[in-house]
Amino acid sequence: MKNIRFKAAAAFFLMSVSLPSVSAQSLKSLMRMPFDVVESKWEINSINGNQELNYYNKDFCDYYLYRQQDTSYDLSPGKNTIFTIRENEAFDNPFKNATYYSYFRGRFPKKFNVAFPYALPVKNGAEVSWKTDLREPFKTLNFSVRQGDTVYAVRGGTVCMTNNERQVLVYHSDYTFAAYLMLEKKLVDPGTEVLAGEPVGVAGPSGVSVSFFFLDENKFEGGLASGYPYSHYMPVFRTSEGDVRMEENKTYKAVTDDALIMQEMSKREQKKYLKNKK
Repeated sequence: MKNIRFKAAAAFFLMSVSLPSVSAQSLKSLMRMPFDVVESKWEINSINGNQELNYYNKDFCDYYLYRQQDTSYDLSPGKNTIFTIRENEAFDNPFKNATYYSYFRGRFPKKFNVAFPYALPVKNGAEVSWKTDLREPFKTLNFSVRQGDTVYAVRGGTVCMTNNERQVLVYHSDYTFAAYLMLEKKLVDPGTEVLAGEPVGVAGPSGVSVSFFFLDENKFEGGLASGYPYSHYMPVFRTSEGDVRMEENKTYKAVTDDALIMQEMSKREQKKYLKNKK
């Protein structure tokens, strides 16, 4: 599988990756699929009598069903019919043979806009800096907020299921993720649709750490998954200095304006948002 344009953009903006330490478990545990969240069943269609292989995704984000040396599938939330045998049809079932398979959160992005502006995870007008969180196995930004401070969504999206009450995972419309780690508690439930600038959690004693990543198609080549299948990136943040890629340990003032919040809304949604704001 090749996606040259996407691969070039990802390669240019990929952040350095460090080896995991024994205590770096937060992000690693976050990306594990919650128990029994995807279920597969062979079922008979009551309308046409066809036999179907259905996958039921109980989460609120997509999953990628990876089948080695075989066809793989994107599983949207809800019912996914991935194979059908018509009634009375003589057909060799390709699923009768055993194969290695696994599930990964997300799907491959088709458009990756490296200039897309994000909000900072603090209230509008607050000042904040970041440093690399060395506790995490991959590049993660630890923001300088105080324990008990509200943590805000950096971008609109859907809250996914997690295994830990101190984690929030938000799935964006372009199939990227933002993971909010080291929280004291979370303020949103799975399935919640959040907007940029809305509260998602409360900061813990070491602030809040946020990691940005996507399921990378270029790590699934030649019928094999190459180790860690995600790539991390550094977003552009909206600040009083404009939309910038923030330097480490430098303080910036957050700007979470209506234009930033509404940028992925339809015209109808924008009109409703502005009306409700009055």
